[in-house]
Amino acid sequence: MPTALITDIGLTKIRTAAGSAGQVAISHVALGDGLGAVYSPSAAQQTLRRELARVPITKRQPLGRSSWRVIAEFLSDTPAFDVREMGFFDTDGALVSIWAGLDIAPRRTGAIDYIVEHVLDFSRAAEGLVIVDAPDDELYAFAVQSLRAEAITANELHAQRLAITALRKGN
Repeated sequence: MPTALITDIGLTKIRTAAGSAGQVAISHVALGDGLGAVYSPSAAQQTLRRELARVPITKRQPLGRSSWRVIAEFLSDTPAFDVREMGFFDTDGALVSIWAGLDIAPRRTGAIDYIVEHVLDFSRAAEGLVIVDAPDDELYAFAVQSLRAEAITANELHAQRLAITALRKGN
């Protein structure tokens, strides 16, 4: 199973942010081919084994107090290669989190747009220390808001139905 982990550099930056009321702002996603082989990532890594493309995160959505859904788009003119590793970098260019694994089925970039949609989980860090520096995914936020409104309406209708049923049984 692929592994996503916070690097030692990322952990140091998060701890520094905790002591200074700062934040670690993740802004970019990079893809690499792992030097042509799958591997288990290490927290000691400072770079991908072989980074071949890096783009800014195009959309983000908070999923909880310490989790972010991020989307990055590698356009069709990205050089073709098999993706075996993915890195998440802060605004200083430091590798904060890495994703790789021994059982990854490589996906190929180039020729078509390659979309990364990934959930970053920083639950081991205090809330607010890690942010994603990208625009909000407004469509996702709208869908969540709409579903919440529908759930509230359905709940109210159910409560009304129960009340009407109880009244009918009372007569």
